[in-house]
Amino acid sequence: MKNLFSTQLPNQLLLVMGEHAASAWMLELAAWLAIQGQARVLDGGNRFNAYPVAHAIRRQNQDPRAALARIRLSRAFTCYQVDALLTEWQPVSYPTLVFDLLATFYDESVNLPESQRLLLRVLWQLEQLSKLGPVVVSTRMPATICAERMVLYEMLKARAGSMRLEMEVQPEDLAPVPHQELLLPLWDGDQALSKRGR
Repeated sequence: MKNLFSTQLPNQLLLVMGEHAASAWMLELAAWLAIQGQARVLDGGNRFNAYPVAHAIRRQNQDPRAALARIRLSRAFTCYQVDALLTEWQPVSYPTLVFDLLATFYDESVNLPESQRLLLRVLWQLEQLSKLGPVVVSTRMPATICAERMVLYEMLKARAGSMRLEMEVQPEDLAPVPHQELLLPLWDGDQALSKRGR
């Protein structure tokens, strides 16, 4: 975990690209952040799984129940829900993670111009959130069968403050490290678990 996350996240929009929308890396990040303080998660591709997060927390000799209670989780199953949730959310000083942001935008049941319109709104909302706290967004390439949706990925990439290409998490990255070496300053905010947080 120390090898994966060695410094405090900056207040910007960080794009993480990888197979399965870099889900393994994002779950490790969620665990690491929950050990430090609060984190807010928007799952756009049904990628968030509390079990590996709890396992990662336990590897650091931390209490999974207490740490998981600091994660505010919301799930979106359409691009309209992604837009609606982000519209409701207020900027916070602790990190916001968005799993597989483009999954619902790749859905061809929504025409491409409408997907582009909604994505522009969502990207603006994410940029506003990143002014106060870190925003980490994961994504993947569109399937070959809907290659015309590549323009959505390019839109996201153009708005990112920085980008990370993530391969598979390596076993040596998961080795436990002394507690004092991985702590970051706590993010402010109340500590409450909700299925739909702001």
